[in-house]
Amino acid sequence: MKKIKYLALIIAATLVSGCEHLFDEYNTDPNSIEMWQIHPEGMMEQLLFSAADGLMYGTWQLNGELMQYTVNLQAENIHRYIIRDAFVQTPWSYLSRQAANADHMRRLAILKNEPNCEAIALTMRALMVSNQTDLFGSIPFSEAYKGRDTVAITQPRYDTQQEIYTQLLEDLERANSLYNVNKPLQSPNKDLLYGGDLSKWRKFTNSLHLRLLMRLSNRDEEMQVSQKMQAMLNNPSTYPIFTDNSDNAMYVYTNISPNINRFGKYTEKNFSSNVRVMAEYFINLLNELGDPRLPLYAVLQGDTWQGLPSGYPTTETINNGSATLNKAILGDYTSPYCFMRYDEVLFILAEATYRGMIKGGEIQAQRYYEQGILASIDYWDSINPSSVHINELQKEQYLQKTTYNNTLKQIMEQKYIAQFWCGYEAWADYRRTGYPELIIGTGTDNNGVLPTRLMYPQRSQQTNSEHYAEAVEQMGGDNMRIPVWWSLKAVNN
Repeated sequence: MKKIKYLALIIAATLVSGCEHLFDEYNTDPNSIEMWQIHPEGMMEQLLFSAADGLMYGTWQLNGELMQYTVNLQAENIHRYIIRDAFVQTPWSYLSRQAANADHMRRLAILKNEPNCEAIALTMRALMVSNQTDLFGSIPFSEAYKGRDTVAITQPRYDTQQEIYTQLLEDLERANSLYNVNKPLQSPNKDLLYGGDLSKWRKFTNSLHLRLLMRLSNRDEEMQVSQKMQAMLNNPSTYPIFTDNSDNAMYVYTNISPNINRFGKYTEKNFSSNVRVMAEYFINLLNELGDPRLPLYAVLQGDTWQGLPSGYPTTETINNGSATLNKAILGDYTSPYCFMRYDEVLFILAEATYRGMIKGGEIQAQRYYEQGILASIDYWDSINPSSVHINELQKEQYLQKTTYNNTLKQIMEQKYIAQFWCGYEAWADYRRTGYPELIIGTGTDNNGVLPTRLMYPQRSQQTNSEHYAEAVEQMGGDNMRIPVWWSLKAVNN
């Protein structure tokens, strides 16, 4: 008989191996309730908590290193493009696990006739699946999550990225159509994102839809990206999106166990100074622009802002004067994590307008660009616990320093700054556009190429070898230089 049980496992900090993660999983337990008897809202707390925790850990461990926000000081060599199996197994496991949990919530919602729960589940599944396929390429999807079905599929085939994205876009369309604000959630306290506000959930669904459409910008003709994006923007009542920072998909930790930011228990040294410091490229970029977010992202060490070169040779002496991550804002017990924010939507619209994918021209692109900068500054300032905040004069001076010059490089550079601490988004944008123009260190592996994807974890190769081999043949190999289907490199090739 099929059973379900939530089990929160908190694994102690394992800084050397990088295997620390916090998650829930299903277990067979004769004393737990029936798998299909739980109400779908009963899954929301663990699903949202675990999704936020996994993506936040991923941006700290992997995205920050690849995208030159930070540089690891330990034996881990991600910034040198030496990524061992433990570092790919972690995102593969938690993303597939939470996608499976979201799928279970979706199926429960259909069974219980709860369309709002189905919409939320489809949104969260799309968030998890899009992140997984963006990291690895082809992944199990259409046949995944069926290990407990009557006809169980324990070795699902790997779907191509085109197949996956086609389905995800359909899923988000369906989710948008399902929301019914006149039928509120039974237990809004279980919604740790919006407290049961379904109008905001609908905005998140459509904003995520825009993100995934923009991910496919290099496949516009094949996927009708421009047409779909313009149709959404032409019908704001049908497709509401984020309109200010109050709409942000922000997960707020309460400091009431277990709803605690995982980094709260870290010392400052274990969070940053003894583990990873700020990267030279990022620090120099913000410092030269006079970016008011710099002291919110990082903590000054010494008299001048410094960072460590990413990919520096192991023979060089480490610079101990590098700035460190700002734990008070990023890693306190109650420091929030955002799945997606208003500023990202604005930068998506700025890029789409610049490319001519949507109407507006240069003047509208500039408006979106400037609004994106201000929305990002306001968000980070709003979560700043300090009594010293960014004033209007500083904002105006920064806009003057970064006056719009109608280039994709500038839009993506500012989006890169804004997307700090936001999952794997900066890495995805880099592979999609080639921006920002990072400086590749002389001590890097992978033929000096910033990884275009992650290799599949060894466990996936061992447990599903036939479909793994099919996927690798279709993609052209399993290494960190194989371009994912939506990337600029894949289209150019």
